[in-house]
Amino acid sequence: MQLSGVEIFGYCASALIAFSLTRSSIVKLRWFNLFGASSFCVYGIIINAYPVAILNGFIALTNIFFLTRLLLNTQQHFNILKAARPSNYVDFFLDYHQKEIKQLFPRFMRGAMNAEREYYFLTEHTEVIGVLSGYRSEPGTFVVDFDFVIPAYRDCRLGHFTLGKGQELKKKFGFEHVIALADSYEHENYLTNIGFSPKKNGRWTYDQPST
Repeated sequence: MQLSGVEIFGYCASALIAFSLTRSSIVKLRWFNLFGASSFCVYGIIINAYPVAILNGFIALTNIFFLTRLLLNTQQHFNILKAARPSNYVDFFLDYHQKEIKQLFPRFMRGAMNAEREYYFLTEHTEVIGVLSGYRSEPGTFVVDFDFVIPAYRDCRLGHFTLGKGQELKKKFGFEHVIALADSYEHENYLTNIGFSPKKNGRWTYDQPST
């Protein structure tokens, strides 16, 4: 059986939609689903299947709406809350993600329960999606050495929101300076991507204009 170009296009659109549902990242799921639904909308128009076109056009617009909210309206969509210590939930979160935390932050777990350490939840509405942690070194200065977000939200530019251009941690909690310490090669790449640069004694600082 020989397929026409239109049929091949329709199968490819279907494959994109199916592929999107296998993505663990919410942002990647939305992007692939957007491309798939947009393609299927065009396919519906080509074959005069207007219910198919209308449904997939609506799905494409819905993906655009949520991508805009996730990537461009982070201040309205995400929040930072200070966690009281001791915290059963912090302990549960660290234990649940222990394997990946040890890979990304190999030195962190050894001092995770130090009394002077502070923890901050990253939330989407009421759901905890990540944890920031660090300590105060001198008055007005907070040192962040742990910044972990669950896989589904790692493409949501939360680092830019909390530590980078948005400076939400600094603004919300009144710190004069926020310094980062890198705990792995992956962590160094992350800090570079959100606008930090290395300084002496292994410290990283954000030197670009904030919003």
